Amino acid sequence: MESPWWNRRDGIPTVELPRWNRHASRKHSQHKQRMSDPLLIGLTTGGAFLLAFLLFTNPKNNNVKANRWLGAFIFTFGCAMLEVFLHNLHLHSKLVALFDLIEVSRFLSAPMLYLSVVFFTATDKKSTIGILWHFALFAAVLLFRLPYMVTGENVRFSDPMTARVVLTLLKIALPIQTVVYWGLSYRKLIRHRQNIEQVASSTDEIDLSWLQYFLWVLAAVVLVWLNLAIFNFTLLFDITPFLYLLSVYFLAYFALQQKEIYPYSKPALRELDLVISVKTSTRSEKQKRLTESQASVLKEKLAHLMQAEKVYLDSALSLPVLAQKMSISVHELSYLINEVYGQNFFSFVNGYRIEEAKRLLLSEEFEKLNMLGIAFEAGFNSKTTFNTAFKKSTGQSPSEFASAGRK
Repeated sequence: MESPWWNRRDGIPTVELPRWNRHASRKHSQHKQRMSDPLLIGLTTGGAFLLAFLLFTNPKNNNVKANRWLGAFIFTFGCAMLEVFLHNLHLHSKLVALFDLIEVSRFLSAPMLYLSVVFFTATDKKSTIGILWHFALFAAVLLFRLPYMVTGENVRFSDPMTARVVLTLLKIALPIQTVVYWGLSYRKLIRHRQNIEQVASSTDEIDLSWLQYFLWVLAAVVLVWLNLAIFNFTLLFDITPFLYLLSVYFLAYFALQQKEIYPYSKPALRELDLVISVKTSTRSEKQKRLTESQASVLKEKLAHLMQAEKVYLDSALSLPVLAQKMSISVHELSYLINEVYGQNFFSFVNGYRIEEAKRLLLSEEFEKLNMLGIAFEAGFNSKTTFNTAFKKSTGQSPSEFASAGRK
């Protein structure tokens, strides 16, 4: 599929990055033409660049740094699609430098997507110089490729074995980078879903499940690349353009409407960072935050807020909001719920909501409300969350519970 990564000039082996799109075999070119539907690839390219622009400008001003890194990732994806589009117009021989830059830019994609996930899931949005190491591989490939871009001369090696080693390393670098950063991104998102249950009572709009789904779409794209390189299943050539276009529209729909993950004040965010980050190493250190007498007083105060004032009926109730009502720190409230009640914030609040829902399901009000109405009245913000939480707690769906209670 690819041209040789090294050849001989004046008896000296030279190493260069592959440019499969310019030197593909006839068979591969036919497959590539089938995969590269001009209309779909053109729509995908234009859509990617438009989405990148919208994420950079970020009209809603939500998750600013995360969206900018996501926009940068989408831009590199758009560049990859542009390369295919220009190749179909037979412009590869006229735009050699542009094609070289696009090929090298592929080493930016995976780190940029990972950094987007990092900033989506972090309470501390500060950028540090440490993030630059994520681009070390890109810098190395760029430096290696720069002599050819500037002078047209490849890096030369006097030893053929060295050339073959460099060839192998360059060939496996991008797939390995993609797999590693995919794994790191997915792990971050799994941890995020656990972390937000320490902070929020309703997680549907901030759990970033759409990013997890996108990672699986990305995994499918990687499998398509493997098909191009190894298996040549012709059916995948037909669906690949649709997969690319679907990915762009999927990201556009969810990324542009994503709400701020942690919409709290800076002091609250600093405390949340302590709550959801790696906590103090031993249980005894946590217990020093509150004495037994303090914990007892705060427990009574919290019970009053939950039972008498029914603050759980606010679907937007969060750890910082409840801490403010109790006039204590976020960290102290987190300790109280985690260590005294033995629950996370999400389970603690939704436990009260489920009890309220049970009362409503067995009362005369049930006749006036449908299940969505019951969910809203009990403090849930969606029917899906209500059904899931209720069945997890009782082993029955809300309708089954209501039917059994009325027999």
